[in-house]
Amino acid sequence: MRESNIPNKILKWYDNNKRSLPWRKKTSTKNREYYTLVSEFMLQQTQVKTVVPFFEKFIKNFPNLKSLAHSNEQRVLKNWEGLGYYSRARNLRKTANILLKDFNGSLPKNIEKLKLLPGIGEYTSRSILAIAHNKPYIPMDGNVERILKRIYLLKKEKEISKENLIKKKSFFYYSKRSSDYAQAIMEIGALVCKPALPLCNICPLTLKCKAYKKKDFLIKSKNKFNKTKYFEANVYVHKNKYLFIKNKKFNFLKNLVIFPMNEINKNKFKYSLNQKINVKMSNMNMKIIINKNNKIKMTRESLLLDRSNIKKYILPSFTKKIFNSISR
Repeated sequence: MRESNIPNKILKWYDNNKRSLPWRKKTSTKNREYYTLVSEFMLQQTQVKTVVPFFEKFIKNFPNLKSLAHSNEQRVLKNWEGLGYYSRARNLRKTANILLKDFNGSLPKNIEKLKLLPGIGEYTSRSILAIAHNKPYIPMDGNVERILKRIYLLKKEKEISKENLIKKKSFFYYSKRSSDYAQAIMEIGALVCKPALPLCNICPLTLKCKAYKKKDFLIKSKNKFNKTKYFEANVYVHKNKYLFIKNKKFNFLKNLVIFPMNEINKNKFKYSLNQKINVKMSNMNMKIIINKNNKIKMTRESLLLDRSNIKKYILPSFTKKIFNSISR
């Protein structure tokens, strides 16, 4: 396979095999930009299959940039509920307001201007430029990294460094169909060059793939360790009402509703006889003791809610798990 044929091979595969995703629908330029913006925020650290129903619901309630910018934060967060990483929703709304005010409702075509917007970094800016503006960028996500690691059979720590993978990205060259091409490469990584069982028999890149030739598909990843932290959650119940507080403890869950909680040491968790739960978060593993008490201790941040009122508030996943465990 000549290098100049690589984009053609990839695009041919994409045209025949791409998924039907709601943000890929043919629409106006304004809508395409808006759909790209929303989907890219949602896809940050979240899988496509998880995002699809949330995207459809979000677009139904906020069909354009103006409706999002003019909505209050609580309504935006409520429509984001269940997707997690709520700072993304706040930043998306802030970005919508800035775009309306300073950019006439359009996404900038300059990478530096894009990166100045809340919640948009190197990867998201490149994705937006490629997908929404057809600029010759190839965003480096986990799917693209995996393809390159197999194409070049990269195993050593130095070989799989971000800097080296960015250099190796030249393998793909570029296409005039930059929007489709960026999505096509990521699509091959997601659907064909899978982490565990790659579907090499349908891959358009097998002739260039060292991993395929050597039948060595094991992917070397950088070691990631999530810290384990220990907490006690104090559940106060009185006449079927539960005491909640507005969160001030976890910055990434600002003002969401949680049970009163304190961080504790490992030994206190280990030797406690109270009910315990484990919750895996993106940035830590939470091990939580649940302390039940019938005496209400109200503070300025307290909210006394019954079951019907709880539904009106946005609860982080660990709060939901605590509530579900005591409601059985």
